[in-house]
Amino acid sequence: MSDVTMKDIAAAVGVSVVSVSNALAGRKGVSDDVRFRVEKAARELGYDMKKNEPNSQGMVIGVLVPEKYITVGQSFYWALYQRVAYEAAKSQSVTMLEILTFSMEETEEMPKLLREKTISGLIIIGWMTDSYVKKIVDAAQVPTVFLDFQMKGVRCDAVMSSNYVGMYKVTRYLLERGHRDIAFVGSVGDNDNIMDRYYGYRKALMEAGIPERREWILEDRDVQDGHVIIEVPENMPTAFACNSDWTAGLLYNELVNQGYRVPEDVSIVGYDNYLYDNSFAEQLTTYNVDMKQMAHQAVKLLRGKIRGAERHWGTIYVDSVIIERQSVKSLN
Repeated sequence: MSDVTMKDIAAAVGVSVVSVSNALAGRKGVSDDVRFRVEKAARELGYDMKKNEPNSQGMVIGVLVPEKYITVGQSFYWALYQRVAYEAAKSQSVTMLEILTFSMEETEEMPKLLREKTISGLIIIGWMTDSYVKKIVDAAQVPTVFLDFQMKGVRCDAVMSSNYVGMYKVTRYLLERGHRDIAFVGSVGDNDNIMDRYYGYRKALMEAGIPERREWILEDRDVQDGHVIIEVPENMPTAFACNSDWTAGLLYNELVNQGYRVPEDVSIVGYDNYLYDNSFAEQLTTYNVDMKQMAHQAVKLLRGKIRGAERHWGTIYVDSVIIERQSVKSLN
């Protein structure tokens, strides 16, 4: 039986999963008697002993990324995947990437990675519909970690940027430099990440005693098809807090086309610290998303679960810092 786990062996022998892991890997910490009984039970249950051979320490980690995130703001997600691949390689593991197309999401088609049953664990980068994610997790039958999103009702660990705290920090940054007319740019209904960033923006305004103005909550995409739709308001704020650097770059291009100067006429802050192929990146003040630490935590969690760790961590939030450049004018 290829689906026999260390937990099954532990139940059969009457020892902990950690003891089973140590016994099968040849590590210290178990007696010869326990090691013998564990190996005997593993063979009888049909456990794949090759998983624990000394020259098979590496794991095959499947990585799924929705096409919509490769199309919209593609560079950030490519960079995040590359970080995952690097972290996996450091532990002699390999990654197998599959991009989930728009049609696969629409029909909830199962990824090829799962059908071939060649992976030891799975990392899903980026939110999709609850029903599709749940079907993938059920079909995978391997440990799964969510990266850059979380989902209620699914017992999978998740690793995320501190969206709420990060946007609160950059909005406070604007307030501390004298800005009170601050717009938020991001389609709040598109996903939880943008919604959390929106509420971080609102918290900063509320603390400063500034009421929210609905005309300054601006969409940056069509929630249904992802089409870019940034419209500069007629009544201009002094600053824009953008939910991503990708959005900040698009807004900057639109403002320049309309004759505005940044930061002389209007200020902009972003979120990600990753803006590809836009000269504005060298000028943009932004909240840094620590992709290296997020990828490290995701791979670490997944490898632990593949080895039999039973602890459920929930969601790990990775905080970071503001990268200060020249896109904000002080009004003080």
